[in-house]
Amino acid sequence: KKSTKKPNRRATMATTEERVKALVDFDLPDDQPMIEGPSITINFDSNVDYNYADNKAFETKWGEEVNQLKSLRLELVKGYEFVNMVYTYRSCSNALPQVRNQDDPNKGTIYEKTFEVLDPEIKKLKNFMFFSQQTVKLFSEHVRSIAAEVSDSKKNPKTTSELYVEHFVALLDLFVVMDAVKNMKACLNNDFAFYKRAWQFLRKSMASDDQTTENSDLQRFLAVQNSIALELRTELQKIAGYQDVLALFVNQCARYLETNLYCTHLEKHRLLRVLPYGLYLMDGDKDNLFRNKNVNIQRFFKIFKKYPIVPLYGDMQISLEQTIKRCPHWDEGSKLYGSPTPDKTLQAEYELVHDLEQARQQHDNYMAKFSNLVNQIHIAQRIKGGTTDFTASVCRSCSDTVLEGLQLLNEWSGRVLRQSAWKYSRPNTDVKTEGETVEYERVVKLNYSSEDRYALVEYIAFIKGLAGVMIKYDSLLTPLIMKSIHIDVQEFIQITLREMISYASKKKKLVREEMLQLRALAADWNNGVEPDDPAIFGKKVPKAVKNARPEIPNRHVGPSPTQLDIIRTIVYAFLSHKLSPSKKGLYSDKDFKGGAQIKALEDFLERSYFYRHLMNFSRIILETTDLADLWYREFYLELSKRLQFPIEMSLPWILTDHILESKNSAMMEFVLYPLDLYNDAANRALRSLHQRFLYDEIEAEVNLCFDQLVFKISEQIYTYYKIQASSILLDKLYKSKLEFMHPGRFNPPKSRYEVLLKQRHFELLGRSIDLSYLISQRINTKIRQNFDFVISKFEASDITCITELEIATQNIRLTHQLLSHYFELDPIDECWNEINESTSLVSFHGRVALHVIFELVYDFFPNFNFNSITHRFVKAPKKTSSEEVPRESPPKPKIPFQFGNKALTGAYNAIFQLYQSFFGLPHLMSLLRLVGRTNLPLVVGECLENLKLKIQNVLVPYIRVLNTGMPASSKLRAYDYQTIGNYSFFTDRLQDLRAYQELPKALQQFKEFGNTIAFINFMEQGLAILDMETFIQAAPFLGITPDTLNSDPNAVAQESPLYTTTTTLCTYLKSSPLTKTTQILDDLTGLALKADKIYRPSTLPLSLFKSALSVVAKMVASESSWSASTPENGVLAVDTTTEFYRLWSALQFVYCMPPAQGVLSSQEVFGDGFAWGGMTLIYFLRQQHRFQVFDFSYHILNVQEAIPQVKPLSELLEFLSQASQMKELNQDILNTLFATFPIHLTEILILHPPSEEFGTEFISSGSSSLSSSTSAAAVITAPESNFIPPPPISRDDETGNTPRFDDAEITSPPPPLPEPDEDNNAFDTPDDLPPPLPNTEAPPLDEDDDPPPPLPRETTAVAPAPRPLPRQEPPTLASLPPPTLRGSDFGPEPSPRGPPTRTPTRTPTRTPAALPRDSDGAPPPLPREIGIPNPTPAPSLRGGSSVSGGPTRTPARVPPRSSGNAPPTTGPPPARRLSTYGQEPVGVAPAPLARDSAQPPAARRLSRYGQEPVGGAAPTPLARDSAPPPAARRLSRYGQEPVGGAPPPVPRDTGAPAPVPRDGAPAPLPRDGGSGVAGGPTRTPSRAPGRVPGRPPPLPRDG
Repeated sequence: KKSTKKPNRRATMATTEERVKALVDFDLPDDQPMIEGPSITINFDSNVDYNYADNKAFETKWGEEVNQLKSLRLELVKGYEFVNMVYTYRSCSNALPQVRNQDDPNKGTIYEKTFEVLDPEIKKLKNFMFFSQQTVKLFSEHVRSIAAEVSDSKKNPKTTSELYVEHFVALLDLFVVMDAVKNMKACLNNDFAFYKRAWQFLRKSMASDDQTTENSDLQRFLAVQNSIALELRTELQKIAGYQDVLALFVNQCARYLETNLYCTHLEKHRLLRVLPYGLYLMDGDKDNLFRNKNVNIQRFFKIFKKYPIVPLYGDMQISLEQTIKRCPHWDEGSKLYGSPTPDKTLQAEYELVHDLEQARQQHDNYMAKFSNLVNQIHIAQRIKGGTTDFTASVCRSCSDTVLEGLQLLNEWSGRVLRQSAWKYSRPNTDVKTEGETVEYERVVKLNYSSEDRYALVEYIAFIKGLAGVMIKYDSLLTPLIMKSIHIDVQEFIQITLREMISYASKKKKLVREEMLQLRALAADWNNGVEPDDPAIFGKKVPKAVKNARPEIPNRHVGPSPTQLDIIRTIVYAFLSHKLSPSKKGLYSDKDFKGGAQIKALEDFLERSYFYRHLMNFSRIILETTDLADLWYREFYLELSKRLQFPIEMSLPWILTDHILESKNSAMMEFVLYPLDLYNDAANRALRSLHQRFLYDEIEAEVNLCFDQLVFKISEQIYTYYKIQASSILLDKLYKSKLEFMHPGRFNPPKSRYEVLLKQRHFELLGRSIDLSYLISQRINTKIRQNFDFVISKFEASDITCITELEIATQNIRLTHQLLSHYFELDPIDECWNEINESTSLVSFHGRVALHVIFELVYDFFPNFNFNSITHRFVKAPKKTSSEEVPRESPPKPKIPFQFGNKALTGAYNAIFQLYQSFFGLPHLMSLLRLVGRTNLPLVVGECLENLKLKIQNVLVPYIRVLNTGMPASSKLRAYDYQTIGNYSFFTDRLQDLRAYQELPKALQQFKEFGNTIAFINFMEQGLAILDMETFIQAAPFLGITPDTLNSDPNAVAQESPLYTTTTTLCTYLKSSPLTKTTQILDDLTGLALKADKIYRPSTLPLSLFKSALSVVAKMVASESSWSASTPENGVLAVDTTTEFYRLWSALQFVYCMPPAQGVLSSQEVFGDGFAWGGMTLIYFLRQQHRFQVFDFSYHILNVQEAIPQVKPLSELLEFLSQASQMKELNQDILNTLFATFPIHLTEILILHPPSEEFGTEFISSGSSSLSSSTSAAAVITAPESNFIPPPPISRDDETGNTPRFDDAEITSPPPPLPEPDEDNNAFDTPDDLPPPLPNTEAPPLDEDDDPPPPLPRETTAVAPAPRPLPRQEPPTLASLPPPTLRGSDFGPEPSPRGPPTRTPTRTPTRTPAALPRDSDGAPPPLPREIGIPNPTPAPSLRGGSSVSGGPTRTPARVPPRSSGNAPPTTGPPPARRLSTYGQEPVGVAPAPLARDSAQPPAARRLSRYGQEPVGGAAPTPLARDSAPPPAARRLSRYGQEPVGGAPPPVPRDTGAPAPVPRDGAPAPLPRDGGSGVAGGPTRTPSRAPGRVPGRPPPLPRDG
């Protein structure tokens, strides 16, 4: 059943108190250190001063005086409003238009608007004038009344209360300030002048006599300096006895200063300002101050000498000495004042740095004392259950401690403001600055030394820090202070005053009546009932009752402000005869019993002075710690005629910036305290000055300063932890040696940044700022910028800087890890991927991977040499490329982005220098770790693609040309020739090959090919190391031991510690009643099993190098030009062959030959990559055994071994040494290739020698003799071993065809070669040579016209008749034409319109030089011993005309040409090949563009970034008989790109040769591709913003 009883919604007081206590005890977890000033968002003032509104509740004879005090307070409040108005007044006249001349037609309108704008401001000034006149009259009237009382004191003694004098002192101080701010504002006169001019123009319609008088009075009031003081002095001189009244005022000020009866610096400075002002007023025209007996002038002069400069208001100060010197009776020659105090002595009084140690000691001692008090109170509350009922001693101790804190704050704040006033009065004129210097800069920015700034910051920190701590415990301490004051007052009333009343009653003194009045006014009786005490009537009291202490009620309430002032006024009246300057009063010492009672009265009067401060000490703390004067600069703005000063002249920012720039770790925790000055200035602007424009100026400055603060703090924090990370990563032994030589430079300095990093709610201008969050945002940006810096630096360097990049990234990651303890930073991998541009869904690689590929292809493979012994790639001593590798400009060095400081950066750079001359295992490991397994296929794929293009477009054409330079007969000479004979023979036979100008470039291409193979092999070694490291780390979790290493992975995974631990934990959690679902636990078990399988080593043999070799093998097999035709004997061509191994023998022989003196050897220039390239090709062509048998160098080594040369020449010794090394290297390479990618032969044909000697008939009979021989070969299966058998020789098939002996591929036997003549020339007549190609340019083709028919061979107008080959001395191979490379990815062909356009990028390979031509355009004759019939490539087997400009497939044999010229032929459409980059024309030269033809539209390419124009070049026109095929495209790391623009036109076999570059050098190979045919347009890559031409633009993040 539902309850019908309504809940009691009224909470009882007990419940409310319990809830409040619970809130008090509720502790919010906040470990933020407090390093800021007090900030009160919600302030509650428990002791508000109602300006004596409760005066009527206390009926005393001082009631009338209290009413006068009430009116004086109102005048003071109103007066300071006018002071604030005048001080913050900004001139309006500067913004008003002026009348240029009297004939100005807009004169009336201008004056009307001027009057309209200035009239409200002038009315304020008139009110200010009227107030000053009224206040002067009011003050004079009070002085007249007091003077009358003083003069009548002999007959009717009266006392002027201390409180009454305090208000008059405050009023005098108001006069001082009003005069000063009026004198300071010169703009008041300017605005009034504009107003008066406009008023005079308009006065006919609005002026009156009263306004005319007011304007005249205001003009005189503003123009006369110190007009208020002069008027007041004039009025006072009319009063008889005014000097005695003023003497009363100044004497009380001196007594307060001497006895330290002030609690704030405002009170102290008021007393100091009034002293000389009062003395100035006393010195009348007839009355000489210095002869007045009521004042001790020396007493005041001591004070003036100690404090010559006193803060006045804002940024204004007053000189006490100058004020007293304004007296009419001041005598400059008098020795009364004495000599002025030297500035050096005054500096010790004013400058904070001289008392800094004392202030530190005071601060530390008091903080310990205050903290101990708070802890004792907390402990007592916990013991007593949260009660606030403490003993009187504890409460009095609390009150005394708080009062001591207030006095310390007063002293420190006063010293800060007095130093500021001192600096204002002593500007720094010694420092010479460039440009204009304003006065404010000399008194602030240039006037504080570094020590002064540090001292000022510490003082501000002491003030704000202590104030914040005290206000924090306001609610804890206020009840105890109130109870202490209550007990103190009641003990005085009920104990001390009782004895005085008893004595006065016995002696029948008049003072008894006022004592009883005081007793009735302040006593708080127990239970509210006054006890019946006979002592107050002078009766005898029993001893037991006399010694008994009265029971004082336990109250936490002090007297009201009005009640306290009346109590103190009455007590002062008891002591007026001792405290007044005239030593006269209402009472005397006879009215009291001895000096003990008078001493008690004096002590109570002194203690009670601070009660009003203690009862509301939070408000007093805020007033005392208000240092807004350090920011305000209205006086100097008026002086310099400026609207505002820059933040560099603002003292709060000067102090903050000084801490940040000096990087003083001890001062870092004080960095936020100077910013609290902006809080003080803003609070005064809104609550005291009531000026919104001032707050806006402060807010604007704070915004600028705080941005600078966060920026600089972030810079320093990041740099500090960067240094810390760099110091951690630096080798310990290396660092210790560096520390020994340079101590203190390689370890992070001490700092206190942790305090700043925990600031999550810093208060500034009412905003709660999470400083830690703002810094974390900057740190995230810094980390990204640092990543970008190191990547950009790597992009501007070669591949050897990969280790530097890895160490730099490790340093950034460690810095991120250290900072993550204090900030919530973005994941480091996310930052890396973002800057590396590998975060997009369509981007699977980054900047690092792209630059690695770029460096490998364009710099590493061409310009590094591989050393098989050290397994290092070293930089070639001579750069093989004539063009520089285009790289981006390195970023500007930034020490924080490197390793923190110069010392650590230098130490790391010294390490990096050791790695910049080679590329070894450390570089490879760095590359693998940075690129990662994700991007590794991209790197390997690009390397293999580069190999494919090199094979197709570079190596094959070079091999063809080099084969033409081989001798017709390369038969190995007999051993009888010995070593020197064989060496001389081959040296002579290979002379033409050695003289070939393009030979170094050809060797360079083999080196690049070999470097690529060696690098991939090197990568597999690095991957093996990484796999081993991963295995070692994962083995303990997987439970892998030597016994279980080769076990079944599925069975072992079930027993691994990872899986068993996860399973056990999940099983236990499933049985727990707190588990709501078990699906998550089941998934966790499955994930553990998957993780086990992922990290368990694979049983399959995985090899990167093997996969790469398989791809290379397919590349080699795809080219049919590697192998020669079937030999004539059907078995093996021993003497003459065009197989690759024989060419490689010649190249290796040349490679091993010693260089000339002063020339680098081939080993030094090309390294071991040359051998890796050639032997890899030989291995995949299956020619390694023939190479080992017929190699020239091996033969000479064998001869040397069989018949050692007794004293070989030094040249021969060098050759033998190099050849021996090459032989060992070759065998190592073959073993490596076979071990990784073995090539096994399935069948081997074994040939047995015949039983009879057939001689040459056996060879010429071919395979028929072999098939009919009784010694037929038996087919056996070759065992798998390290031995690599020769390729099989096929038998006759069932059809009876001739067996084929080619190693690479099976082809039909070519037609027989012609017999050579006696001169060893293959062809003896000029008819054997094809006609030379004409060197004329084809006419331009119009788009609408048919192409011209091909020119016939016999047309003499096109080309001259062929020349016969010379018989005398054959030319060397140096005159041979270099091969014409095909393919569009390796550079632009020469253009018919002039020299080829050289692109700013490099290419992965080098092209051979162009064909040299004679003057008539015909190619030069070939050497006669080359053994090929045609120097010009024959028609392609794939169709199309073979012209110079594109390589063609040349058949093994070309039939001899008949005599005469050949008839014209028309070729089929151009042959095309399908490569990775699309279809490309093979061996076709485009028709040249006409010089006067219009430029066709620019070719465009379709890439990842859309269609882009290719180098601004237009495609060549297509021939009419061929449809325009689609542009060839290649797929590379940058997307699909067209190759060479549009496809070339179909030639008509005109025989016109391709144009030759003017210098005969090979065309440059553009890095980004270009035209792949002669005459095609070259591609000039567009330069992306901020990137080097030719470099790929950065991939967009969003794809």
